[in-house]
Amino acid sequence: MAWLRSLGAALLAFGASWGGAISYWRATNRMPATGDLVLLLLVLPLALLLGFWLLKKLWRRVTAPAAAVPAMAAAAPSAPAATAARAPALTVVATAVHTPHGPDVGSLHELLESKRARPDLDAELLDDQGYPVMAARIAGLDVAAARADVMASLAPGVAAPRFSDEQWRALAAGAAVLDALNAALGQALQQLPPGAALQLLTLWPSDWQPAQRDAATFWLRQLVTRAGWPAQRIATPIMADGDDAAAVLARLLGGAPDGGQVALVLACGSLLGETSIDALSNVGQLFSSRHPQGQIPGEGAAALLLADAASAAAIAAHDPRPVPELRAVVQARRAGSADAGKRVDAATLRAAGTEALAAAGSAAAQVTVIAADTDHRGSRVMEVMGLLSDELPHLDAGDDLLSIGAACGSCGDVTYLTALAVAAHACTERDGAALCIGNQDPYRRSVAVLLPSSTASTEQPSLL
Repeated sequence: MAWLRSLGAALLAFGASWGGAISYWRATNRMPATGDLVLLLLVLPLALLLGFWLLKKLWRRVTAPAAAVPAMAAAAPSAPAATAARAPALTVVATAVHTPHGPDVGSLHELLESKRARPDLDAELLDDQGYPVMAARIAGLDVAAARADVMASLAPGVAAPRFSDEQWRALAAGAAVLDALNAALGQALQQLPPGAALQLLTLWPSDWQPAQRDAATFWLRQLVTRAGWPAQRIATPIMADGDDAAAVLARLLGGAPDGGQVALVLACGSLLGETSIDALSNVGQLFSSRHPQGQIPGEGAAALLLADAASAAAIAAHDPRPVPELRAVVQARRAGSADAGKRVDAATLRAAGTEALAAAGSAAAQVTVIAADTDHRGSRVMEVMGLLSDELPHLDAGDDLLSIGAACGSCGDVTYLTALAVAAHACTERDGAALCIGNQDPYRRSVAVLLPSSTASTEQPSLL
């Protein structure tokens, strides 16, 4: 939509300039010189476009502080966010991602802002008609090293579960993410008091068998011990059936019994294998020229290192860099599947956004960026556009909306956690509130709110 608006503005500027110039030359019966042609047919329309762009930027800057819509304004408190009564926050101590468009959050964020991150035709996978599949593949994944390490981690005499090609790729991406977090994990261990525990919360694709999940979690636990954490201080809570990343984060934020001083939430997955491609194709959910609303398969891993207020303060004593805080995670469920109806209904997502901002003690006008797991499908895109235009009109869909799914393909919890990591990065970059939206699933919707630590209360209670 932003591209179409820009194209329309360009056509209007050039059309008006050229039409006016030609009418003037005809009316005066004048043959234009070369200078006239350049000035009126090229320089004038470009000047009009530049003036329009400058006026648009000026208008957004002037109107942004007062752009809150009544629905969200009514839900947000009138007092400053720092003094509003709210639930404890979780500090995002560190993030790590491994995606098809970069091995770190910073490079991915830069590519997303410049609109240079997109899937491509895969050189290894073919659809039922023998054409290359549109996908987002990570180049250079060290699958052989991950396979050897997993096999070596098993106890003597224990048979390794069979992993598919895409599962091995997921594990390789997970190892890369943990390797990137080694320094942050070691620093947290040094700064926390003796006996502080680390909650290792791993999110696996729903089609992984229990034996595969157990073996993979055991191996990731060993990788964390290599970063310095004693095994007896690492807890691996059992996930509830149907838990997704938003549910895990909401429970941690709510101070549930399994919420610890420091939590490492990690997801890894891959849909780049014959098994996954066939599964999507069999249910008509694989993107192709005949199914433009199908999913584009992706792969990767993402992890967040979170800490409660007391733990974050101890860590910040050694490294006082500004960090974002996760203030609220609100989940909702659509009454009907987003894949079934032709009419896009953004009411569920808007309600979740209103509730999340109210819980975070933030106003709509404070939001500076949205990161979403939204992919290319029209139902998902228009749903987010409905939230953007109705509740956050001061944001620009072209500049302020970062769609991870559209860039990195679909990969379940990996896509959502990657969006949250990008939102945390953008939150500190722009020094303002960031929303993370989850709407890839046909029914589940979630909105998370992050704020810079500079806007946080200095007397937040601990989760413990």
